[in-house]
Amino acid sequence: MRAARLGLGLLGLAAVAYGAVGLFTDSGTRPLNHLLFLAGVLIGHDFLVLPVAIGVGALATRGLPGWARGPVQAGLFASAITTFLALPFVLGAGRRPDDPSALPLNYGRGLTIVLILVWTVVAVAVVRRRLAGRPVPPGPVGPP
Repeated sequence: MRAARLGLGLLGLAAVAYGAVGLFTDSGTRPLNHLLFLAGVLIGHDFLVLPVAIGVGALATRGLPGWARGPVQAGLFASAITTFLALPFVLGAGRRPDDPSALPLNYGRGLTIVLILVWTVVAVAVVRRRLAGRPVPPGPVGPP
């Protein structure tokens, strides 16, 4: 296991080195812009996305009964990932007026349909668990 982890770490470092060499040696790149973008992503994640995810997860864990907790958390996770992946398409990032075939679909409608399906499955799972009368799992483990 340790050798596999070490090998994957070395492969990751090699990929980062390859990207860094390309960033600083290719003529069409602007390294400062890339570094500013990466800093913005890091700051946005650490000070916006992560606190919201922790808060929503804490509310879901503490505020829901045990039989609803698992499906709702899975629905929140699936919704977050789907929205994150679809957001550039919904916002039209990369859409150009001179190329109408670049992003030809209504991505907002598609995202809405997927989220409705996700939460329909969550609702069915919650109702089935409630009707099945499964025992409530214990709350969070740890000191009070």
